[in-house]
Amino acid sequence: MDSGRRGDVEMPFSWSSSGRSVLKLNIRHLWLFGVWPLGNFRLFELYVIFVFALGVWNFVEGSLAVSFSWRDLEATTLVLTNTFTMCSGMVKMAFFTRDRRRYNSMARRVDSLMLTQKDPSSSDPALENIVHRSRKRAGRLTLGMLLFMASQGLVWFPMPLIAHPGERRLPFVQHPWDNTTSYYELSYAVQCLTGMWMAEVSFGMDCLFATIMILVAAQLEVLALRIGKLRMSDSGAGEGRPWRSASSVAHDKMYSDLCLCIESHQEILRFVRHLNGTLNPIAMTQFVFSVLVACLALFQATYSADITAVIRCVSFLPIPGGQVYLYCWAAHHVTEQAEAVSTAAYGCSWMDASARFKHALKILISRAQKPLILTAGYIYPINREAFLSLVNASYTYYALLGQINKRSTN
Repeated sequence: MDSGRRGDVEMPFSWSSSGRSVLKLNIRHLWLFGVWPLGNFRLFELYVIFVFALGVWNFVEGSLAVSFSWRDLEATTLVLTNTFTMCSGMVKMAFFTRDRRRYNSMARRVDSLMLTQKDPSSSDPALENIVHRSRKRAGRLTLGMLLFMASQGLVWFPMPLIAHPGERRLPFVQHPWDNTTSYYELSYAVQCLTGMWMAEVSFGMDCLFATIMILVAAQLEVLALRIGKLRMSDSGAGEGRPWRSASSVAHDKMYSDLCLCIESHQEILRFVRHLNGTLNPIAMTQFVFSVLVACLALFQATYSADITAVIRCVSFLPIPGGQVYLYCWAAHHVTEQAEAVSTAAYGCSWMDASARFKHALKILISRAQKPLILTAGYIYPINREAFLSLVNASYTYYALLGQINKRSTN
């Protein structure tokens, strides 16, 4: 790729250009919460600094609270549940801000990828339906997950005022250094604002990658159907070429169609390599924090004497699990559809094809049989087995905390 082409791909989105992207909902959601700039506006950079400041404030506040309540395991784990959740969003935002060009490039490559098979899909209702269904599924998933995350505010934000009226308790982190007496209203508002902002940032990044993986899986599914439908065709046989047999023209047409499929397959593989490089640190961050948060929330739901803490943690438990499952389910679907490309090649009419068609098909099958696996940190495969192993890890740490709690109370 030359420098001019690379510059076009990495060019920042504007509000109007984001509206033409298949990732419109994801990009504009991240813009709203101060992550993805649309255009070159200095005010947006101040907005980014403000959002980072909220995250840093939450971290400092949580660290102070833990230092004061270190011997109280119940109070400590409740504070860490919130702090780790907020840190996850802040770390993801830091990765994005560090390399915005890569994300702009990824989004534009997604749009380009959706165009590579547009002509075959538009002429085949079955292929067009796959693309349309994937876009609707990605949109519904993004909206559903973001609204579910926002609904947690209805549980966490007003709970201290309802369950402990007059006690001046805060929604996430109490202030043991002054018994939550100084700047109570301001502290309450900042905790609610930070909780909503960082949670939306974290979930917004997760939904962005889940959407991209859903669209990539759909492109692989379209490609598999195209390959499976490769047949000898008599259309155009002998037109303007009376000296050539119909069989020869049909062989050439079949080989030409296979070459187009191979080009589409190579384009998808190139994009997945780029996606994997962008996804790696984000997925690893989410996996680490989800294991910790799920462990702490489960501990609170089991051992806390405060019924309001139990209710909040029980309602919150699906969040870290859902974030991990988003990655594992979507990445596993990409792997499955990549394997289906190889299977589809056996279903085409290769026995009647020419020798060069068979040779090209063997190369395609050989490449498609290599597992297409997305990873976290370049070391951890993202699939359904990874989800189960992370759930097991959370339960192991939860059991360890339970043992520590029993020893401390005896």
